[in-house]
Amino acid sequence: MKSNYSKARRDKGEGSVFQRNTGEWCAKYKPENSTKTKYFYDSSEKGVKRKLNKFKQEAIRTPYTVKKMSIKTYMGEWLHKVKIHDLKPKSFDTMEMTLTNHIFPFIGDLQIGSVTANDVQNMINELNDKGLSYSTIKKAYVAINECFGLGIDREEIVRNPCKGVSLPANRNKKNGTNFFDEIRATQICEMSKTTGKNGKLIYRLGHAVILLMYTGLRVGELLDLKWSDFDADTKTLTIDSSVALIKDRSANNTTNYILKVQDSVKTEASTRTVYLSQTAIAAIEELRKINGQFERIVCNAKGGIVDPTNFDRTFRTIQRKCGFAETHGVHILRHTFASMLFKKGVDVKTVSELLGHSSVQITYDIYIHLIKEQKQQAIALLDDL
Repeated sequence: MKSNYSKARRDKGEGSVFQRNTGEWCAKYKPENSTKTKYFYDSSEKGVKRKLNKFKQEAIRTPYTVKKMSIKTYMGEWLHKVKIHDLKPKSFDTMEMTLTNHIFPFIGDLQIGSVTANDVQNMINELNDKGLSYSTIKKAYVAINECFGLGIDREEIVRNPCKGVSLPANRNKKNGTNFFDEIRATQICEMSKTTGKNGKLIYRLGHAVILLMYTGLRVGELLDLKWSDFDADTKTLTIDSSVALIKDRSANNTTNYILKVQDSVKTEASTRTVYLSQTAIAAIEELRKINGQFERIVCNAKGGIVDPTNFDRTFRTIQRKCGFAETHGVHILRHTFASMLFKKGVDVKTVSELLGHSSVQITYDIYIHLIKEQKQQAIALLDDL
């Protein structure tokens, strides 16, 4: 469809403003040294000119050295010079993967001085069209927003292209978080304790699966538990460290992974005391029979740290032996622990503290479907009065 130009052609570099047959006004502008043309739309000529002029003025105010820099270069420097000091190694790996896989392929070549909210929105839409999870998409959005926010504070950038960008609906909120129901949880526990004809456990760390289910620990927290963290008198575990599988960055090697003990856990709230049920204590005592001579409660046959991927592999094998058509990673045990607490009527604040979440809101957002179900059941009790 041809457009009706309302103005004569402008000088080179000024951009052109015209009215489309639909009545909408459009301005197109090709920034200096850019290969892409920018388009702006508004219902009025005055409005579209304002948007064009604002973009051009902001581009002028952006420092030259930054304006000509690509998103890939600018955010890469932000990651390796700023975030490397803020993030634990595992979180740094995750952030690097977000930039490499979910940001740079879409907007990495754009210049800082020319990127717009439309560019970021298109990136978000493409990630969503690819079927990526809400969590993954949000990580990309948060990274850009944080990086540009710092750039504004440093007066290197004049505007944040994340303003006005909309994230897709969180499908997980609607569908709910995966967890094992009571029947499947019982099947997992029974299979984890299975012994062979010789009386030995088929799964050496099967009781660690049960311990994970009945404490809600993160797998990294579980794998760094030491016997000194267990207090049989108070029936508690002290959580203050974790194990993570991170990239081996020695000699610029980022293809191999190594196990690293982190002297702190995920967040400040993650440092906590976990109170143990009888089921959890029984699992610990079973683990003592095979690991009591070593430092860690959960370790390999030589006393070394268990690789999280190997533990996950064992857990998936247990699920297949139970006859489950679909297997899940070990994190589902944490969700199962939370679901069992909600089923028993435990309030969200207590569940949040037991899980070591940094805020109650995080717990609420993850388990909103269970919380709503709990409230519905509570109201239904009135019918029995």
